[in-house]
Amino acid sequence: MTGYYLRASACMTIVVIMLRCAACITVQTPVGPISGLAETLTVDGRQYRMSTFRSIPFAESTAGENRFKKPIPKAPFLSTFDATKIPMACFPSSANFKVYGGYINFTEDCLTLNVYVPHRFEKNVSLPVMIWIYGGAFVQGAASDYPGDGISAFGNVIVVTVNYRLGMFGFIQSADGRLPGNQGLWDQHLGIKWVHDNIQAFTGNPNDVTIFGESAGGASVVFQSLYPGNQGYFQRVIAQSGSALAGWSVHPSPNANPFISKKGCERAPNYVECLRFLTPRQLQDDEFSFWKPVVDRDFLKASPHEIVFGNDSQTHNARNFFASLDLIVGANNFDGALNLFALSSTLNVTDINTFNLTRAQFTGIIIPHTISDAIKPKNDNIAAIMRNLLDFEYTDWQHPNDSATLWFSTINMSSDSGFFFPAVSTVKGHAALRKGKTYLYELSAVPTTHILPTPNWIQGSNHADDIQFVFGYPLYAGPQSTVNYTEEERRLARGMVTMWTNFAKSGDPNKPSDARRFTNAPWAEYDLNSQSFLQFTNQGALPGSRFEARRMQLWLDLIPTIALMETPQPHGTGTVHVPEIIIGK
Repeated sequence: MTGYYLRASACMTIVVIMLRCAACITVQTPVGPISGLAETLTVDGRQYRMSTFRSIPFAESTAGENRFKKPIPKAPFLSTFDATKIPMACFPSSANFKVYGGYINFTEDCLTLNVYVPHRFEKNVSLPVMIWIYGGAFVQGAASDYPGDGISAFGNVIVVTVNYRLGMFGFIQSADGRLPGNQGLWDQHLGIKWVHDNIQAFTGNPNDVTIFGESAGGASVVFQSLYPGNQGYFQRVIAQSGSALAGWSVHPSPNANPFISKKGCERAPNYVECLRFLTPRQLQDDEFSFWKPVVDRDFLKASPHEIVFGNDSQTHNARNFFASLDLIVGANNFDGALNLFALSSTLNVTDINTFNLTRAQFTGIIIPHTISDAIKPKNDNIAAIMRNLLDFEYTDWQHPNDSATLWFSTINMSSDSGFFFPAVSTVKGHAALRKGKTYLYELSAVPTTHILPTPNWIQGSNHADDIQFVFGYPLYAGPQSTVNYTEEERRLARGMVTMWTNFAKSGDPNKPSDARRFTNAPWAEYDLNSQSFLQFTNQGALPGSRFEARRMQLWLDLIPTIALMETPQPHGTGTVHVPEIIIGK
């Protein structure tokens, strides 16, 4: 009886919160019975019958002896698991980080997933599955910040959102191997494997799975695509505003020592046990630039660039697996605005909307910051060449001192180095392998509501603005009211949801549903000759080719060539000789 009342109480609590719970529904799975919620959801004016299952554990708790280790698969349930509870989040790296959904409860027993099914099991179907991996710079975020019921209902697919460990909990690695690193990537892998093993019970097709993610989640899905241990677990990948080929997504070396010292464990007889003795709150730290995937020779046999573009026998299986997948990669036209507020701190700016950026600040602070962050030249002479090169390319020489153009040049440089160049590099590498289909996109719509704080002079899509359209927020009363959106935005959401779920169903965003009703244009495959891409705007979709061709040539070819040069010899006093070079058109 106690168990019955606990389950009933959980359902009643959800009814109060959701206001649309009709009943609880139980599914028999290979790991035991799981009880979720049967609901009715209105999307784009149409009612859908939905089944939702929250906080299903796919791994044992990562607390205690399991902290910093690879995840351990969850043992089968001894009784019906109550999947109606409000999900909890994995601890972020810093206590100052908040989960976007407002959750205040964090736990080390956080390796859970949520399943959204677009019916109430009255159908005998086998639906495509889409697994979402969230972003947050590998240091914050939670699966439940991304309700999947809108895209699930409108696109008629099963959506799964997966938690993974963050910050030092998920990405600490020591040189001696006692802290192996990439724990968060192993979490994602185990969640994907759980879906493969169990999704058939939810009427999902385990052989028709797409993984998709944004920002660090976009990088994560590419990382998963480079791990051949995922063979057979998914067939398609969508990377939004992030790639494993981005410099910000990989830490070049073991990252544990500074943290171990900071926490006072460097002199302990067993530093790992010392770290395990600390509470999660004691482990949290405001330094978060270290916490990201590492080349561990286990999950990642080599750097993502070496896997995609190399021919080493050690990376052969990883490269073949990546090549076999269908792939969509894209970015938002103002993705680089994400870095404006970090730069404003460096520049000591109080209001970025009114601050006048000077040419001296652009050349003396912003360009060197970009070089050290994205290029990491091997010596000062190469750095000097890079400063001249970026100044030449990104300065509007008709208005070299104009603050507005300098701000836009700053965003372009940030977008190129962090998002555009990694996206184009990824699709070029994939298309060159000539196996799976390849697609490239840009979102340039001007949203009514930005997801992240955005200067009022930006007329386009900031980082993360794609999420609201991909998840169909303008079409239903999800994270915010539909009245805040325009009809143009609702049309854009219909088009993007249709194309994303079309891709999950067929590997082709143009079919089976006719997305041109909303986008006005088909989406052509990317190949090395046409280099086609699709631009999503408020007015529909516009076909294009050779995305930002000149700037991409700079980052794809010219900058790497100069970075690998031998040290140039100075000529004269304080000057560096720059060899004659031709910037790609």
